[in-house]
Amino acid sequence: MNLLTNAKWNTFSQAIKILAQLINIFYLAKLILPSEYGVMAIALVVVNFGMLFRDLGTNVSLIQRKAIDDSIIHTVFSLNIILGLIVCLLIVVVSPLMASYFALPKLFSVLFLLSLTFPISAFSSTHIALFSRESKFGLIAKIEITAALISLVIALVLAYLGYGVYSLVSQALSLSLITTILFCYFSSWKPKRFFSIDAAVFREILSFSGNLSLFNFVNYFSRNADTFLIGKFMNATTLGIYNMAYRIMLFPLQSLTFVVNRSLLPIISRYQDDVILIRTIYLNCVFVILLLVMPLMIGLALLSGPLIYFCLGTKWLMAADLLVWLAPTAIIQSLLSSTGTIFTAMGDTKILFRLGILGAALQVGAFLIGVNYDIVTFVKLYFYSNVLNLFPVMFFVLRIIDCSFWFFLKKIYIVVICTAIMYLSIDSFRLFYHGYNGSNSDLINFILQILIGIVSYAASIILLSSDVRRFVYKILQKSSS
Repeated sequence: MNLLTNAKWNTFSQAIKILAQLINIFYLAKLILPSEYGVMAIALVVVNFGMLFRDLGTNVSLIQRKAIDDSIIHTVFSLNIILGLIVCLLIVVVSPLMASYFALPKLFSVLFLLSLTFPISAFSSTHIALFSRESKFGLIAKIEITAALISLVIALVLAYLGYGVYSLVSQALSLSLITTILFCYFSSWKPKRFFSIDAAVFREILSFSGNLSLFNFVNYFSRNADTFLIGKFMNATTLGIYNMAYRIMLFPLQSLTFVVNRSLLPIISRYQDDVILIRTIYLNCVFVILLLVMPLMIGLALLSGPLIYFCLGTKWLMAADLLVWLAPTAIIQSLLSSTGTIFTAMGDTKILFRLGILGAALQVGAFLIGVNYDIVTFVKLYFYSNVLNLFPVMFFVLRIIDCSFWFFLKKIYIVVICTAIMYLSIDSFRLFYHGYNGSNSDLINFILQILIGIVSYAASIILLSSDVRRFVYKILQKSSS
């Protein structure tokens, strides 16, 4: 069981998924009408809410436990099947109401078909948890990539034939079905009975997953409060620009934190009694996250103007002003992202839930104040709320791994210094570049700033960080051999 091996396979799998998402965005959008995408977007609001009920933390509890037996596995399997069927039935019940409310008759059939993904996925979710528990991420990645590529081809063919939104629905259905078939086929564990729930095991799982599920609920509503409030009290254009800036900020962050958290949970869960080892693993993960996220986000904030101009056009330029504040927010969220994994793996989901309430109160409070002003002030207050939330969360996570704040800073200060060097290098170039006139439309200037940022950061981090030097040396050794 190796963290780097886990991360390697999860990164590979995530890269293929990102490629599939990009094809979805740039190719399927040419074949499918915007109104069809609108139907799917409304359907996904319901589906994403249903995902909160999909397993209620049962699979995480299976990964987190030190020891498991057949009774525990069957209990989790049965609970997942029951929850999948319940969510499916609830979506079927609300689908005609949603179709009537939005005056979109097609929404009923779309929701009905998408509801089938829940019982299908529930059948294999226990197998996935067992693979994750055993850190078999190589096999997980191969299955996920196979399912993603096949379902993408199905969607492309149906979109080309003119099936519109149903090509997107078919992609979701085929992805769930192929994934379930492959995981069940390759898994050594086979269910001997259905709907077999051990009452004692159920109570143990509930005591662990109850707070985790409540945290997910709180997190879901706090993360969607901004969209609701901007859409209600501002206007659709402002909401669209905000969502675009938020997606640009979140896209690299989500991909990285997904890889780290998925790789980290089974490792820490197995060694939850070894605090020294957990502290070492966690601090190394934080270092790697900041090593990538901090320069990327500071560069994004610094070059947001020309980036938006060249990639999206002048009608999106307000997004550049928002990225100036959203980018440093992403750095804070990257620090906070892996703390949930620590609390979960160590079984302290009660602390996780309470910190989730605090974070939600700060965030929603900032939204409620900011919505009375302009969108830039709204985003500024969002940043400040994340800063305030950082301190209590880091206090508790450092306490649980028996790590002092100064020891934590000692681990990451090199990244901060190198990012500052990168920032000053780009800013100095912008001041002294003879062709720079403050315009976002100078493409050569933009490219040069990117190159200077990459070179200055890479050179300084290799020069100042012995960990990075050792890593680069190993890579060079493998290449030469």
